[in-house]
Amino acid sequence: MSERLADVLEGYLDLRWRINPVEGTYVGRHEFDSQLPHVDAASLREYMAALRAYTASLEEVEAETLDDEIDRTATLHAARHDLLVLERERPYARDPSHALLYALSGIHLLLVREAEDAATRSAAVLARVQALPRFLDEAAAALTEPRSVFFDTARAMIGGGVSLLRDGLAPTVLPGADPLALAEARDAAVDALHRYGDALALMEPAGEPRPGIGRELFDLKLHTAHMIRENADELLRFGERLRTEAIAELERLAGEMRPNTPWRDLVHQFREDTPTRDTAIDEYRAAMRAAHEFTVERGLMTVPDGELRVAPTPDFLRALIPFAAYQGPAAFDGDARGTFFVTLPRANEPWRLHCRAELPSTALHEGVPGHHLQIVTACRLPRRVRRVISSPAAQEGWALYCENLMAEQGFIRDPAARLFQVHHLLWRALRVILDVSLHTRGMTVDAATAILRDELALEEGAARAEAVRYCAYPTYQLCYALGRREILRLRDDAREARGAMFSLRAFHDELLTYGALPTPLARWGMGLA
Repeated sequence: MSERLADVLEGYLDLRWRINPVEGTYVGRHEFDSQLPHVDAASLREYMAALRAYTASLEEVEAETLDDEIDRTATLHAARHDLLVLERERPYARDPSHALLYALSGIHLLLVREAEDAATRSAAVLARVQALPRFLDEAAAALTEPRSVFFDTARAMIGGGVSLLRDGLAPTVLPGADPLALAEARDAAVDALHRYGDALALMEPAGEPRPGIGRELFDLKLHTAHMIRENADELLRFGERLRTEAIAELERLAGEMRPNTPWRDLVHQFREDTPTRDTAIDEYRAAMRAAHEFTVERGLMTVPDGELRVAPTPDFLRALIPFAAYQGPAAFDGDARGTFFVTLPRANEPWRLHCRAELPSTALHEGVPGHHLQIVTACRLPRRVRRVISSPAAQEGWALYCENLMAEQGFIRDPAARLFQVHHLLWRALRVILDVSLHTRGMTVDAATAILRDELALEEGAARAEAVRYCAYPTYQLCYALGRREILRLRDDAREARGAMFSLRAFHDELLTYGALPTPLARWGMGLA
């Protein structure tokens, strides 16, 4: 790689993490651990000007090899999307939960990561908590176009944030921190959360029932964030076709299992079979271990060393992890450990989202060969861009593709587990339909909630939370199904092009050398464009 291109790429990444220091923490750039960004008008103008400058530099700099051109193109799309979010999508102006999730996630990351020594980590947590009041005050002032659909989520997060600060910032959790300074910072941050809540109470959010970003911006995001050529209308048709296919398969499976029993009734019945509080963690561990061993035994791909821990979600993180979440290793820490947090329901809370029939699909999706394998592999790539630049279409698409792969290979044999693997595919098909419809077709949150409730047999509260999240992250939800489709198409084309030389393991290993860059770039690099 030329020195000029390397400088531009590194300069953009440094700018990206200065604009988004919590992402810097996520990738293991610890010089950003103490920071939260500025969201006042002057700072946002500076960020946008800097992004325009780097976008121009990335457009002009020359690449000497195909691999260099792929990395340059991926970075250029990332920079363009960063600018698009700040200039036009403006979540900081529309969504009051956006700033809360960002700040609390920044503290959560520092609390669960253990790469740095205790004293350094404690100092970073203290500094980030001290920055929280300034950040939330700026965030409240930046909410110039608040949307009513996000207010309930924000109010709930304030209470959860207080719990995180009260319970997570104890001296036992942060050894070496000055107890007095920590207590003062915690109290000031709690006050800032309440002040933010008071500011929301005084706002008059737009009461329109249609919170979408609009067709033009949606299509722009498809191209810049994911390199998807299709437009919203074409993707809607794709989602509807996939929904039809998934329902037909669910009906077929249900007919084989229990003739004359609707598949939704079977879903309800199987969701009553759940782990207990005492067995849940061990059952998740066993499911992830089984998926890992199957992947190795079948030689489906190279499986890197990298521990995957399964642990109960600490109480102070329940606000950020209402069900379960995978926390991957940092790209620059050299620690390949990942953690899958499981939020065990409290008394009188439903267990149905943890039903046993869903454990195999969840385990392989989050662990090996899914997210954990892809991220651990990416963290070891020699090209830094491929460690840290990613598209949800490649990340979520890979994990959903792995559900498809493991079913093909015979890992998911139990009829109930197979039913839920297809149920997950229906869920992702509906996400395509609702993502497009909420943002470009004027669909209301109530209508989306009803579809998720009625078609997936979700409880009302879970269905509404899903629908609101789709509003908050336009184009993200369609990435699961679309990304899976693109990997399946790429695999078919590789098989045809390579004939007798085709190897499933070699295909997967080659694809993973591109990290989670948009799949069209991997196709280009693999000579299949």
